[in-house]
Amino acid sequence: MNRLLFAIIFCLCATAFCDERKTIRDAHGKVVGTATTSGNKTIYRDATGKTTGTATKDGNRTIYRDATGKTVGMATESGNRTTYRDATGKTVGTATEAGNRTTYRDATGKTAGSATSSGNGTTYRDATGKTVGTKK
Repeated sequence: MNRLLFAIIFCLCATAFCDERKTIRDAHGKVVGTATTSGNKTIYRDATGKTTGTATKDGNRTIYRDATGKTVGMATESGNRTTYRDATGKTVGTATEAGNRTTYRDATGKTAGSATSSGNGTTYRDATGKTVGTKK
């Protein structure tokens, strides 16, 4: 369950708070969803356009909610590090930015994946370095 929550938060955070609508694709280039930001709120939709969740940013804190509005997690930023917590407040992972690369770690500190930005796109890789998705 924690891995699933971390994977969801990983995807949400990787696409959160852009200035426009972003398309999310899987490793094969298939569109799996979109992220659209207006002000401090990002709405996530699946490939059919159905809302799957939201993220609302307030200062250094972001609250993630599912499609029904139930809080499923939160993130707190401090410097170049973001800590992700589930709805109960338990730490499920972290993200550390360095240059154009963000490294994601699970609650035990083990590398779970990375994101590398280049131009107007981002490539996401799992812990083994295999590409698992992109955002443009």
